[in-house]
Amino acid sequence: MSYTRPGAARSTRMFEGSPARPVGLQAPELRRRQLPLTRRYEISYLDDLGEIQDTTRIAPALPVFEEAFSAFAHGVILNTASGPVAIEDILPGDTLMCASGRLATVRWKGAITLVPGAPTITGEPEKLCRVTPDAFGLSRPSRDVVLGPSARRLDRDATVRAVTGTEAAMVPLSAQADGVSVIQVTPATPVRVYHLVTDRHEAVVAGGLEIETYHPGPDAAYSLSSEMRELFLQLFPHVNALGDFGRLLWPRLTSDDLLAV
Repeated sequence: MSYTRPGAARSTRMFEGSPARPVGLQAPELRRRQLPLTRRYEISYLDDLGEIQDTTRIAPALPVFEEAFSAFAHGVILNTASGPVAIEDILPGDTLMCASGRLATVRWKGAITLVPGAPTITGEPEKLCRVTPDAFGLSRPSRDVVLGPSARRLDRDATVRAVTGTEAAMVPLSAQADGVSVIQVTPATPVRVYHLVTDRHEAVVAGGLEIETYHPGPDAAYSLSSEMRELFLQLFPHVNALGDFGRLLWPRLTSDDLLAV
């Protein structure tokens, strides 16, 4: 399938490689246990000329890396300036409708595949979040919506105002799982999940829910070593430094923040 749109050329670059792996005379089973977990990250972005570039990168399967690729599950419908479009068909350069009422341009799109039974850093299976109709109000959403493990929802609940003193905050959808309105499910077959970077931090409308676009957050510069930060930034060829993501439009709450109220 060609993704070239009118007025935007398309070219392809492929990056290969992975962190050095231990070698020696160990038994195959021992060598496998010692190998660092890596993942294949697929990336599309707009370059400085407005052209769509595609890259593939092998990088550590660390939560901070995977979080940047796993907010929207395959099939989720986003509101764009041209109408509803499935996440798998969204391209860099598309314009999305935001919770703020503004429009935002997609600068970057990332994707990974969640494979049932595959090893993870935490040892726990990767789970999706299924949101049932009217879970957060009338037609929010209007039908079942499945989102990825790192999805954050823009929440205007009184609890949020009590904790942050602001009108709204980004809350992990997984922290709101109750087994009824928001249900965590382990996929039975491989599932593609995606994330988006827009020209500024936003909440885009996906399936009737207001879902955060990707931002590494203010602590990323301190939580990553210089080596890991360099690897991380290679996943975002459209920026030169973490500061290029801009500022967070809304504060974020963690699961612990919600439990403390």
